[in-house]
Amino acid sequence: MNTNKRILLWIASVLAVVLALYFVLPFIDEQIQPDIDSSENSSDDDDDENELNHRSALSVELTEAAQKMAAIKTQRLMESFLTPELRAVAIVMPTQDLRLARSRCTELEMNQRLAQVNEQGMSKELSRLKTLQQATGSVASKEVHFAQTNLTHAQAELALKQQLVNNCHAEIRQQWPQPIADWVIKGTDDFNLLMTREQALLKVTLPVNQSLNQKVNTIRWQQNNPSETVGQAQLVAAAFAADPVLSGETWYFLNKTSQLREGGQLQVWVPSSDAALSGVIIPYQSVIWYAGQPWAYLRLDEERFQRISLIDGIESVEGIYLQHGIYPGDEIVTAGAQTVLSEEFKWQIHDEDDDDD
Repeated sequence: MNTNKRILLWIASVLAVVLALYFVLPFIDEQIQPDIDSSENSSDDDDDENELNHRSALSVELTEAAQKMAAIKTQRLMESFLTPELRAVAIVMPTQDLRLARSRCTELEMNQRLAQVNEQGMSKELSRLKTLQQATGSVASKEVHFAQTNLTHAQAELALKQQLVNNCHAEIRQQWPQPIADWVIKGTDDFNLLMTREQALLKVTLPVNQSLNQKVNTIRWQQNNPSETVGQAQLVAAAFAADPVLSGETWYFLNKTSQLREGGQLQVWVPSSDAALSGVIIPYQSVIWYAGQPWAYLRLDEERFQRISLIDGIESVEGIYLQHGIYPGDEIVTAGAQTVLSEEFKWQIHDEDDDDD
C-alpha cells in the first residue's frame, strides 16, 4: 500500500512540474526576448558606427601650418574630353637594316648605271662603224662584227645589273610596306631624317583580339616613366611580320616630335572609339596607391581632404580620366598626397605611451 502511495505522489509531482513549466516558460521568454533584441540592436548600432567610422576615415584634417610644412599643393580641375583609348606597346625600330638595304641597292644601282654607260658607248661605236662601212667601205666587216659582239655583251651585262637592282628592290618591298619601302629605295627626305634620328619609326603591337580603328591616323606615345616625354606619331602602314614575342596586330607609325633611342620600348595610346567622353584628368603626380587601388585626395575645405578611389578611371597618357567622384571645379592634391595618406592612418601607429603597465 505504501508503494502505491509513493507512485501516486511521484506521478503527481511530475504533473505539477509539467504544468508549472507550461504556464511559466512564456513569461520567461517575454523577459529574455527584450534583452536579445536589445543586444541585436546594439550589434547593429556597432556595425553602423563601424561603417560610419570607415567612411569618415577617408576624410583627414591638416592644419594650414601642417600643409605648408608638408609642401602640399592642390590644383583645380577643368573639364576635359577624352576619346577612349587602348594601351599598347611600341618599339623604336633600329635604322641599321634600313641603312644596309639602302647601301646595298645604291651600290647595285651604280653598277647598273656603269653598265648602261658602257652599253650606250658600244651602241654608238657600232653605229659609227656601220656608217663608215656603208659610206666609204673602209671598215672591214670583221670590225663591225666585233663591235656587234661587244654591244651584245654590254647589253647582257646591263640586263644582269638591272636584274640585281630589281631583286634588291623586291627584297625591300617584301620586308617593308609602302611607303617605307619607297623611302629606302628612293632615298627620300623621310629616309634621311630617319638616318639622322630626327624622326623615328615605331612598330606598335596592339593587345590580343584588338584591331586598329579605321579612322585612326595619330597615336600618342609615352616613355615608361609617366613623368617623361610624351609625343605623337602618324600612321604609316600595317607591318608584314608579327611581333616575335607579343600576339596582336602590328602597325608602323612615324614619330616626328622628338628624338628617341633606337630599340627603346614605349607605351602608346591608340584611339578605340570616335565618341569623346566628358570628365576630368587626374594627373599621375596626384595618384597614390593603397590596398592595390589608385586614389587621389580631394580638398573639401581649407583643412579637410577626402580620399577618392580612381579604380573606375581610364588610364591615359596625361593621367587617369575620371567621370565620377571628382568633377570639374574640384581641387585635388598634386604634391604631398603621400603625406596626407600617412596622416590619415597615423592612428594605426602604436603609441608607446598607451602601453598597459
